Amino acid sequence: MSVLPIRHLSAANLIAAELRDALLSGAFAPGTPLPTGALAERTGSHPATVRAALSELERDGLVVHSLQRGLEVASITADELHDIYAARRVYESAGLRAMLGRRPVDVSWLLAAIERMGDAAIAADERALVEADMAFHLAIVAAAGSRRLTRSAQGALMELRLVLSVADRATDDLPALVADHELLADVFRDGSLSESVVALDQHLARGEVLAASAL
Repeated sequence: MSVLPIRHLSAANLIAAELRDALLSGAFAPGTPLPTGALAERTGSHPATVRAALSELERDGLVVHSLQRGLEVASITADELHDIYAARRVYESAGLRAMLGRRPVDVSWLLAAIERMGDAAIAADERALVEADMAFHLAIVAAAGSRRLTRSAQGALMELRLVLSVADRATDDLPALVADHELLADVFRDGSLSESVVALDQHLARGEVLAASAL
């Protein structure tokens, strides 16, 4: 068997990895066109290799095909964003109630995610911060003990990856984002159920406003 397809595949994987890093770091805003020719010139690669890389990103949901503009960075509408946050409130409230139903309240997974967020803020690594933020909220949902609920929440958060990356890139106070999550974990651990529910709802409301600013 010829080694050329293997080389071609490896090159496409490398380009896909580079573009994935750029997308998840907020370098390209949602809806940005991704013309094959321009990317081939930018990466110094053959257009066929770039097309293979873009196909990989399309399977990941990071790139979508538009009839008018061809391949572009995946985006969501304001209505879709509102719907995602409405779903998040349902998922995370269910997990929060389960978490607070067990005493003492275990916030160890939340604190681990916050530590990762702090490290990312110090390094000004927006992508790592977004991933740690997602881990924090998935840990809340996972407390409900439902794999289906966790998978649904994960899907909703994955839709937000690009938007959150752009929003965090535009934020000049990453430590404030970390502090917001630290406060939330403190309320969960020491506060009442009603206080925790209100704190979570306010936290998600602030997140929705920040995400909407990136649309």
